[in-house]
Order: sequence, then structure tokens, then C-alpha cells
Amino acid sequence: MIMAQSACRRKGKYRQPKRVQVHDEEGWTHITTTQRTTSNKLCLPPIKDLLVPAEPPDGLTFKKLKKQFQWHKRCWEGSQSWQAIKAALDNGLLAGAASRIDNCVCVGLGSPSGFLRGGWVDRRAVSLYQLAALVTMLEYFANENILLTSVKDCSAQDPVFNTLDKQLLESTGIRVVEHPAAFTLINDRTFLYSPGAERVHLLDMLASNPTLFFGGPLDDGTLVGLPDDNKGVLSGFLGTRRSMSLPPFDPNINAFWKSSLFWRPGDT
Repeated sequence: MIMAQSACRRKGKYRQPKRVQVHDEEGWTHITTTQRTTSNKLCLPPIKDLLVPAEPPDGLTFKKLKKQFQWHKRCWEGSQSWQAIKAALDNGLLAGAASRIDNCVCVGLGSPSGFLRGGWVDRRAVSLYQLAALVTMLEYFANENILLTSVKDCSAQDPVFNTLDKQLLESTGIRVVEHPAAFTLINDRTFLYSPGAERVHLLDMLASNPTLFFGGPLDDGTLVGLPDDNKGVLSGFLGTRRSMSLPPFDPNINAFWKSSLFWRPGDT
């Protein structure tokens, strides 16, 4: 769900005047080229999840996308959310086995550059903030002496990645892999970063027992409607983990909606 950003919203003229934002009853921001109305009462056609590369806006280049990413990263680094995570890490949140992180796997990031669902949904800011948070954490791990081993590899998987997205990810040191490669890379020495993954995929990944997980929400509501075997996976994960909830990220609440850090209590 996409909501309006506050203080850190990027300034600048909108470069596609023919596109109109329309908010549906579920809170999604849809992008339409119609100019007949901007009313929220516009009847939207049924939208199916299209697992195809996202559509970048006209005129977007890698240089412009990189600049947008750097702006979102600065905004994240100045946020209360990141300061809370950093303070916890500085105070020894990761110790023992949890400090042995060999790799990082990112699933469900979305497209930092393009429109989703056939051009109807604009989720770019959410993806840019989520990528900024991941890169900031990886930089922290590389520069601070809190891990017993270095993070040797970070991979990202999402079928909506387009060419610009892949260029951006690779410029930050993140390797793009194709489905289902990322799922096979998760183990008990993995930092799993997945604030935007679908629930069904998330449960499959948690079954691989990652040592550190950033994402959510994982609460009682997550169990609703799950098959019994999946409920067991989630209950087992939550029953063997401690967690730290992120303070609300005011520039874009939905980028990290009810997200937390999860780690095994025996690791601290």
C-alpha cells in the first residue's frame, strides 16, 4: 500500500503530465494515462499481478536513477528508524553465531525505477527506500567490527527487475539472480532481507532458518488463512527468535510497515 511521503519527499517536477495517480479502496496508488478525471471514484479495471519487468518512465536514465537512490539513501540514514537499528547493532545485538553471516539474500524488493502491474502501480519510492536501507546495513557490516566473518555475497531476486534496476543493484555491489536461485542460497548463516516479500514466499524462506531477518509483519494476523504446515513454520520461527520493531519511517510509512529485525536469542 502506498501513502504520501512527508518531509523527505523528493522535490522536482513530475515529468509525465499525462499520467494521473488514482488511489483505490485498498490504498494502492495506480497510474493511468487518462485525463478524463482524477477522482478517486474512477472505476479501475481488474488488475492482475504481472511478473514481468517494470515499465520505467520516459526519459529515465541510469544517472538519474542513481541520483534518486542517493537522495533516498541520505533520507534513510537520517531517519529515526536507521538510528534505532544502528544503536542496537552498536550495542551488540549480533553476537555469537549471529555474527557469522556469510551471505545476504534480498527477495521481493520490487522495481526502484518502473511502474508495476502493467503500468498501473507506482511503488518506486518504497523500493528505493528499501534498497537504501539494505545498502546502508551492508556498508555498516563492512565498516564496523561486529561480524566474525565478512558478507561474501549479496544477491537479489525479483521478476519485476528491469535493465535499469539491475544496473542500480550491481552498482551497489548486489548481484541479481533469477528465480528461483535466491531461495536456494538461504541457510543458517544468511542475512535475509525481505520487507516486501509475499507471505507465501516468506514462509518458504524462513523455513531455511536465516540467522538474521529484516522484514515483516510477522504477527498473529499473519497466521490467518495459512495451512497448518505453514502455521507451524511461522510459529516455530517466532518461537525461537527475538525481535526489534523499527520505529515508524515517517518519510514513507509503508516502506517498512511493521518491519522488524529477528534473530535467535541463543546468538546473543
